[in-house]
Amino acid sequence: MRRTIGRLAVVCAAFALTASCSLQPSGFGVIARQLPDEPTHAPEPMRPPPELEEPRFVEAPTETHQGKGNATVPLTWPSGVAGFLKFDCPKCDGHIAVKTDGTDSLLVNASAPYHGTAWFNVSLGGKWVHKLDITADAAWTATITDYRGLPSVEAGKPYSAHGDAVLAIPAGMTRGKFATKSKGHTGVWTLCDGERDLVVNQIIPYEGEFPLHGQAFVAVEAYDGDWTFTAS
Repeated sequence: MRRTIGRLAVVCAAFALTASCSLQPSGFGVIARQLPDEPTHAPEPMRPPPELEEPRFVEAPTETHQGKGNATVPLTWPSGVAGFLKFDCPKCDGHIAVKTDGTDSLLVNASAPYHGTAWFNVSLGGKWVHKLDITADAAWTATITDYRGLPSVEAGKPYSAHGDAVLAIPAGMTRGKFATKSKGHTGVWTLCDGERDLVVNQIIPYEGEFPLHGQAFVAVEAYDGDWTFTAS
């Protein structure tokens, strides 16, 4: 009888051991094989911040601000879009300055009555303009347009003007000719397919030529001088 009970105990112990081993977790998860038709999600491509993008020459609504004396003017002009500021202060008698919070920072630096145009948001990798800081001693008007607001020169026809200006150049032009009799400082910049170059930097009367290519614009810095430009 004791032998039978002993054998029974051994069998029960073995059965219990087997059952406990089969139910005890292994500590390893189950590897599930991905089905071929399951969708996969590729990561979104990284976009460069706006400050590293190229300036865009696209259409944008004209923006006009008026004031008197010193002022800070917030703009609604879209980031990254090339803008052209036409600033008028016909009764100013002292120092006139228009600064921005962008890479193209000093747009106007003149004295006495002023009427002129300057560009901004045209620097590759630049910081976009969102406000103007204006120094003036009289009533002024600041008008911002896209490239459609610029005067466009005709091929082979001299364009004469006074002071600061920006000109749109017809497609296909390869040479620009600039002449001035001003004895003050004169600077001329070209912007061709996004590349900006200072092609004239003089404080004496000047006449000379420089290359043009692609989509081109010419900015003249000569607020107190007369000049002539010809594209060919």
